[in-house]
Amino acid sequence: MLQITETGIVIDRLADVHQRLTDGFKRIYGDDINLDADSPDGQMIGLFSQEIDNINQAIAMIAQMLDPYKATGSWLEQRAMYAGVIRRGADYSYIDEAIFTGTPNITVPKDSVLVDDNRVKWVMLSEIKLDMNGSARTGIRSADLGVFSLPAGKELKMETVTIGVDKIITTKAAKEGAFEETDGNMLLRFMRSHSINNHDDRQGLEGALLDVPDVKQAKVYENFTGQTDEKGVPAHSLNAVVIGGSDDDIGFTILKKKIGGCGVFGAIENTQIYADVPRTVRFDRAEMINVKVQLLLERTGGFHDIDTDGIKSALSATEFGIGDSVYAMRLTCQVNSVPGFYIKTIRVNGSDTVPIGFRQCAQIRPEDVEVLIE
Repeated sequence: MLQITETGIVIDRLADVHQRLTDGFKRIYGDDINLDADSPDGQMIGLFSQEIDNINQAIAMIAQMLDPYKATGSWLEQRAMYAGVIRRGADYSYIDEAIFTGTPNITVPKDSVLVDDNRVKWVMLSEIKLDMNGSARTGIRSADLGVFSLPAGKELKMETVTIGVDKIITTKAAKEGAFEETDGNMLLRFMRSHSINNHDDRQGLEGALLDVPDVKQAKVYENFTGQTDEKGVPAHSLNAVVIGGSDDDIGFTILKKKIGGCGVFGAIENTQIYADVPRTVRFDRAEMINVKVQLLLERTGGFHDIDTDGIKSALSATEFGIGDSVYAMRLTCQVNSVPGFYIKTIRVNGSDTVPIGFRQCAQIRPEDVEVLIE
């Protein structure tokens, strides 16, 4: 029978439920009752057993979803809210500047849709009017939420043609947005949030920084010795390396969390009024390192097409932590998520390993993946 113990809920298997009902019917009606699977009583026992099992499974699932380390979806969101952790939504990708050229004095309305070579749609952020030289500049964003890359110098086309607009060129690369936070990433932030209330170690500062809006990653290096360490952190100092978030939010968090007398190190300087006194903190932004992946594949059967776009997407979705080196063989799992081939060779930047510095973070862009098929 279903039991609630100190270690959780224990439910019976379907076969055990069926046997218990069968024994009960025999005690009531005698051992000579016909309980074959095709008899009316046998079918009734089968229906009852299945419904009891469905209820047991639902109760077990509810109990599991109440455990934040096993919960998923909205159940995880409810558990995480107890710690003040909320799932991060998706962000748009932005391009700070695109140049329109054409007939002077032509007006292009706000929210006009532009399309790039990959058929990704971009939306104008403001209305523009071409000047006397037939030129105007404006910012644009992706029409959909998510990560979209586009380098500088790319030409865009208007989805609905505006007479007088001859050419549209991006002058800056896209600032990639983000997809909605996954259950795994949200659970990681929830687990790290347990250390937010710590005041005397680097994990407490890391947990607080990860809870800052739009912060994607944070790593804190601590040097408790009396001399500069191998990471370049001065004696008795902390060095926070962050991806995402605003300078003010990060600076304020460091001011709140660091203990008195502890130095802070970094290339970025942020000054704020804290406790009615101007205070300056330093931290670093992680430098994003683009890693090129070269693959040589061979088909496993026939002359079937290999989804090279799927391979590039799988590799570009790989997440690396700050300071994590990239190993070619560790990428095979992502590549093998696409069927129809086996990997003959895989290289990163022409080697087996790409070393990543303490204040760097690797990323793989789809355009940096080269797939060759024999």
